[in-house]
Amino acid sequence: MSTPPRLYLIDGSSQMYRAYHAIRGLTGPDGKSTNAVYGFVTMLRKLMNEQQPQYIAASFDLAGPTFRSELATDYKANRAPMPGDLAEQIPWVHEACEALGVPILTSRRYEADDVIGTLATKAAAQGFEVAIVTGDKDFFQLVHDGIKVYNPKDEGTWYDAAAVKEKFGVTPAQIVDVLALMGDSIDNIKGVPGIGEKGARDLIAAYGGLEALLAHAGDVTNKRYREGLLAHAEDARQSRALARIHTDCPVEFEPDAVRYHGVSQQRCFELFSRLGFRSLVMEFAPTAQTVGKDYTIVDTPDAVRALAADLRQAGRFALRVLPDAPGAMRTGIVGLSFSTGARQARYVPIGGGLGFDGGVDVRDALDALRPVLEDGAVRKIGHDLKFDAILLARHGVVLQGLETDTMLASYLIDATRSEHRLEDLALEHAGYKALTEEDVCGRGAKSVSFSQIPVQAGKISRRCTNSSSTP
Repeated sequence: MSTPPRLYLIDGSSQMYRAYHAIRGLTGPDGKSTNAVYGFVTMLRKLMNEQQPQYIAASFDLAGPTFRSELATDYKANRAPMPGDLAEQIPWVHEACEALGVPILTSRRYEADDVIGTLATKAAAQGFEVAIVTGDKDFFQLVHDGIKVYNPKDEGTWYDAAAVKEKFGVTPAQIVDVLALMGDSIDNIKGVPGIGEKGARDLIAAYGGLEALLAHAGDVTNKRYREGLLAHAEDARQSRALARIHTDCPVEFEPDAVRYHGVSQQRCFELFSRLGFRSLVMEFAPTAQTVGKDYTIVDTPDAVRALAADLRQAGRFALRVLPDAPGAMRTGIVGLSFSTGARQARYVPIGGGLGFDGGVDVRDALDALRPVLEDGAVRKIGHDLKFDAILLARHGVVLQGLETDTMLASYLIDATRSEHRLEDLALEHAGYKALTEEDVCGRGAKSVSFSQIPVQAGKISRRCTNSSSTP
């Protein structure tokens, strides 16, 4: 028997509030608070990575009155206004959902709870397993064979009917009666004075439901409970009506509308860049694999001579010289990369016993390239051109025509930076994630030199061509 599809429904408003209170003091480049959106995105990505949803949607409360405001004019009257620094993050949270491929479903006059309850009920009726993603206990009233609650906090906790009964001592169907008795001070749901959560659970477990309890209120032995029930029976009934999640609001469940189609790499990158989420920017930044590019390996003497002619004709090019080991000044040349246009580069792998199968002999390569490298009329652009010039000088080439050094430019812009790595500058100013030396050679004790990386593996050529052709 095949496993039924599972739909994840995210209680967006609740999760956003929890993120806001869990993370404090986080601001973006413009100084505005970003803690709620960062916490929400972290939760959502963790959920998606761990659960791999095929169907997913989120719902958020809309501004304005709901049917509950008509049932009780003082509903939510005691709730403090939403903090201003949270309210201004709501559009970003919505944008993050859309960028991450999570559709948002809402309905006027109904709260997100009701939208989720309706979608869950309709999806379960169509054979879906439903997971309501929330930390709000109100949703336990919806749990049955086809609907579970998933609390994403920490390692995540699943609640089916048995788990609800174990945690609260009542069945999911009785949860709303418990809520009716205990009330909710935040939403100004009155409940019955003097009855808290434990008392409410015990009473409903003993009498089976609210109406049965009210019918036998005079028999309750606890005086405080008895007097409260007798005096506030109608408050309890109204509280139940307010606490009940509706499953019939005007929203349709269409499987294709909530089918997960993956993230939008570009939208995520743009949003997270604006918000200053560096780790996420690094993850979603365009790379050589995700942008159009024209990278060519030049591995014969004739091809190198043709390259030299093209460089002279261009009159201006970017240059990168790759040493045998990262940062080494007293070593051989592993490769040279040249670019005459954005996302275009040609890489010359140097052979001669440096670990490559093939490649051009360093003397043949430099003999062909020396005239254009030493021609001051042909302008050169690079990053740390001093390093390139020293390395070439050790092989008898005097680099001339230096025009722009992006390392020096970075220093002039911000001399307080601890590093001026090209990869960092490319990400900040061009929105491009270039390969680093560590990406190619590894880290720590397991790292190797550039000469030990086969050019056919692709990484070493991409590293060098990234450096010369970064947009």
